[in-house]
Amino acid sequence: MATSLALEPIPRPPGNPLIGNVLTVDANRQIQSLMELAEEYGTIYQLDMMGTPIVIVSGADMAAEICDEKRCDKTVRGPLKRLRSIAGDGLFTGDTDDPNWAKAHNILLPSFSQKAMGSYLPSMIDIANQLVLKWERMNSDDVIDVPKDMIRLTLDTIGVCGFGYRFNSFYREDFHPFIEALNRTLDTTQKMRGIPGEKLMKRQQIENLAKDARYMNNLVDEIIAERRHTGGSGGDDLLDFMLSGRDAVTGERLSDENIRYQINTFLIAGHETTSGLLSFAIYFLLNNRDVLKRAYAEVDEVLGRNIDAAPMLSQIGRLSYLPA
Repeated sequence: MATSLALEPIPRPPGNPLIGNVLTVDANRQIQSLMELAEEYGTIYQLDMMGTPIVIVSGADMAAEICDEKRCDKTVRGPLKRLRSIAGDGLFTGDTDDPNWAKAHNILLPSFSQKAMGSYLPSMIDIANQLVLKWERMNSDDVIDVPKDMIRLTLDTIGVCGFGYRFNSFYREDFHPFIEALNRTLDTTQKMRGIPGEKLMKRQQIENLAKDARYMNNLVDEIIAERRHTGGSGGDDLLDFMLSGRDAVTGERLSDENIRYQINTFLIAGHETTSGLLSFAIYFLLNNRDVLKRAYAEVDEVLGRNIDAAPMLSQIGRLSYLPA
């Protein structure tokens, strides 16, 4: 879909004549590199990735402009396209014109309503309690790997709330094999650049990627088949929504294959951003004790001082400072 985002020519950082800007962006700190380029070239600039032009935008105003669905389409390319081995035409990796994209969007929208969130709350609290119990049992001189525990928290929450599967990350030293496979898949797809000869040079990684994709897809297929066999009983989780829901526009249901892609999508797109947010929030709270003190005060006021009492949805809605 044609659109106009800039009235002036888009600036282009200098690059190598053969490979363009492939080396301009540090593979080990991609986001930081793109942010630094934005500071130098502005909120919109263009990179040349071995002949493939990529336009980078930053800033809230520019982001809002390209999210205008009347003017811009969502397209999948690069590392995101390589994730289709496990995410197919799911919400994250499907193009706007993929029929299943709109179908899944319409079916799943009600499952993210405030009312639906209330049904997930007990499971969310269950996983959060597992994290708190782990920390409570540690000695004062033990080192807590906060980012890793936040990944455990978010993945386990998505697993139990999304499709009734427990990874039990707080009851094992290493991650569940599914999560290990997911992390390897994300790492491999992010590091692949699509350069000539790459498939030959990274043949082993590509073979491992296919192996991990088969394992993850097979596990999710088994979960879907078991739920169909039991006839639901997922407590109105995301899987039940996808199995029973119909698109209000077409009247169609999602295929089991697409449901598999959606489950993998929730795990990919849902865990890392949320776990990163929680890790940074804890870091900044500990380094800004006045803010932490106000957060404690609000929790005591709204939830009370009984640490054994589970928070209710109505109470969470009354929190204002903590979410901010």
